[in-house]
Amino acid sequence: MRITGKTVWILPSAVSLFFLFSCVSVDQPAPTKGPTEYSRIQFGTELNGLLEENRFNDAIELFSHVPEPDASDPAILRLKLAVLISAQNFEEATILANNLESATPNDPDILYFQAVLSGAQGNPKGRTKYLNKVIQLKPDHSLALAGVGLDLLARKNYKQAKEWLVKAVSANPKNTDALLGLGRAYYMDNDLTKAEDMLSLAISQDPQHSVLWAERARVYSENGNRPKALEDIQKAIALDKTVYGHWLDYGTYLMSMGRQKPSRDAFTEALKIDPEQYIAYIYRAGLNDDLGDTKAAISDYQNIVRLYPQYYFAAESLGILLWGQGDYAGSSEAFLQALTYNAKNTSYALMYTLCLYQENRPDDAKNFMSKYLTTLDRTTTEYFLCRLFVDKSGDADVLNRIMREKNINNRNRMLFYSAMYYELFQSTSIAQKYYLEVVSVPVPNFFEYRLSQWALSNLESAVQKSNKKDIKG
Repeated sequence: MRITGKTVWILPSAVSLFFLFSCVSVDQPAPTKGPTEYSRIQFGTELNGLLEENRFNDAIELFSHVPEPDASDPAILRLKLAVLISAQNFEEATILANNLESATPNDPDILYFQAVLSGAQGNPKGRTKYLNKVIQLKPDHSLALAGVGLDLLARKNYKQAKEWLVKAVSANPKNTDALLGLGRAYYMDNDLTKAEDMLSLAISQDPQHSVLWAERARVYSENGNRPKALEDIQKAIALDKTVYGHWLDYGTYLMSMGRQKPSRDAFTEALKIDPEQYIAYIYRAGLNDDLGDTKAAISDYQNIVRLYPQYYFAAESLGILLWGQGDYAGSSEAFLQALTYNAKNTSYALMYTLCLYQENRPDDAKNFMSKYLTTLDRTTTEYFLCRLFVDKSGDADVLNRIMREKNINNRNRMLFYSAMYYELFQSTSIAQKYYLEVVSVPVPNFFEYRLSQWALSNLESAVQKSNKKDIKG
């Protein structure tokens, strides 16, 4: 079991302390008859086993079988509080923590529990108040010092975060959460050598902590040492296969090494853990597209659009792939969504208009573009290009304006729409000429390049079919 900084750092040590406590010579209550007689050592052993398996609800139930006077013993009540917080049973944990604080208002450990609870329940002011109380009572309370440092780290105040985390490590050199935070702070400050040192020290103290290996893998990756990054992230996954972030990092490292299929598999594993997180879909969608699995790529982009509609690049990619499949209704919907979140992108408006024409909805296409024209600067080339799909005249003037564009990528991006205009309304041979111009760009950075390649392929296929018919005739 690994209790992270967001839950309770005290729990493993609390169990150990309870074992020590159970071995002290004290008056034990008379044994009760039943299937299993209670003893502190047996209780501690059973509790530890349940916690190792993350069976928090069963662990909480175990406390109900503890007889008096142990059931009211402060040591057991603290242990129960730690388990309640780890189980995210914050309501019951708050009641117990308040009772313990009332009984011992200056107990640093109880106050620290209150800080953890406040943070877990989204009360940063309460968390800060309790952390400060703990430090006032016990200036070398390593967990509280680390808590302040980690909060500063979350607010990107790396300088002060390091100062507090150094204090936490000085108070307890074995505080791996403080070492982890310090490693992250150095990483964010681009001091990769110190980041690696802190994380290596933490790993030496707690080699079963998967997050430590994953964090050091990031440092190695940033340093360009991909083999070591891969080795560390594989170790992290071996320790805990249930962490979404481990598989995500593993996939990105593999992708940076050009290992596309294993990378895609890693992102798939991440999505098995949490199918409602969009980041792995973004990576996998691109890989599926590159690997030629268009159907899977479309599915991934649809999930991104569903989970994170503001990410209009996903809607754009979805629109492109659906256009390539001839699904103009789906493509139009995707480009309209992209336009919703990036209204100044004329390519999205033009693609939506083209989809409507392809669906044989000319009136809808004209009405939409007529309204969109009112949002454009009437002196720009984009304005005249968009207007072409309303008036269906002035194509020569639009071409002249496009050819005067100095930016070659911008020029050829707009040239695609001129080519589409000719293919739809005038001459496929003229369209082919301009598609060829578009694909002549050596380093394209516009999605219309790909559409032009498909358009040329479709025109060539149409010519071949026509020739076959002529031969048969």
